[in-house]
Amino acid sequence: MKSVDKFTYICADPGIPIPGQKGASIHVASICKAFRELGLQGDLYTIRPEAKSIEGIPIHTMELPPRRKYKSIEERETRLFLARLDDIETVHDFVYERYSLWHPGGLYLARKFGVPFVLEVNSPLALESKKYRQLANESLADGISRLLLREADVVICVSEEIKKWVESEREHSEGVVLVPNGVDSEVFTPKANKRPSGLPPAGVPILGFTGSFRPWHGIHDLLQSFEILVKDLGSNAHLLCIGDGPEKHAFEINVQKKGLSDRIHFTGSIPHSEVGEWLGACDLGVAPYPSMEDFWFSPLKIYEYFSSGLPVVATDRGQISDIVLGDRGTLVQAGDNKGFALAIQSQISDLKKLSEAGQSCRQWILENSTWKIRARQILDAVEKAK
Repeated sequence: MKSVDKFTYICADPGIPIPGQKGASIHVASICKAFRELGLQGDLYTIRPEAKSIEGIPIHTMELPPRRKYKSIEERETRLFLARLDDIETVHDFVYERYSLWHPGGLYLARKFGVPFVLEVNSPLALESKKYRQLANESLADGISRLLLREADVVICVSEEIKKWVESEREHSEGVVLVPNGVDSEVFTPKANKRPSGLPPAGVPILGFTGSFRPWHGIHDLLQSFEILVKDLGSNAHLLCIGDGPEKHAFEINVQKKGLSDRIHFTGSIPHSEVGEWLGACDLGVAPYPSMEDFWFSPLKIYEYFSSGLPVVATDRGQISDIVLGDRGTLVQAGDNKGFALAIQSQISDLKKLSEAGQSCRQWILENSTWKIRARQILDAVEKAK
């Protein structure tokens, strides 16, 4: 087995700024940081650079062809397909590319320089794009997807649902590896000694929610469940919402209409490095994902909750069902808002017991799910492919 010392990381998705606050941006940064902690060096190539380096790794801009006079969906797709990496004179021990809809360049580089090509798949982009957005070149998107999935030496899948889809497209399971999300256990640590200003004092239970304010994060169900918890069940709990998003303003208006403004607190958009400080002030994490046809995710927030010493009340969806077990939390059927409220009430009824369960959550993270552990799993797969 040959060791690897250097990597070439490619992220050709124009929707992922690097660095950035989006979950995908955090995933890129976290993997790169973990590689560095394992002693590797590397270079990162991206369409959306927001800095000159990340975690000590140089960031290089991928060039796109010049825009034509008249913009169109087809032109956008073509420009992304033609994103240039031809100025790279050499690559390192392996090429690691986060799957994007239009870019086959990482595979070309790996074959050109005779190193393994590792493809990280976070969602079936071609399949989802045909459902939720307009594509000018559906056949090209499908073709690139099949090419990458079948030619990659290693395919990293963030969930079992993704892994099954990849294996069906790849037509075999060799080289397909399940590597869920992880967490930086130094950023996300258990309870802070002092709660941030504006939050209730110790002894008053606080529920923590992180994520963008979008429907698929279950924000509407969350508000209904919290209203039941406070008004029907008589709880004195507060809710801390960490993050921002397109539906945050409407969410805040609904909070005011329901008379819950004194119970729900908002941080707005904050650096990811500060999220752990706020979660450390909470007692319980919540992840009320709604019913969806497919659940491909590896929910980053749950790993962050656990690492912060928070058990979780979550809906019984996909990978969540595999990690929210035992004293790590409670699962509720998606859409059962009263059941969700009752589960919260049960969890926060004994804060001392909840804190002890949180220690178990933290220990599980340290033994199973740090980003460094995830990076080691990836490198083990790469070394086998060399």
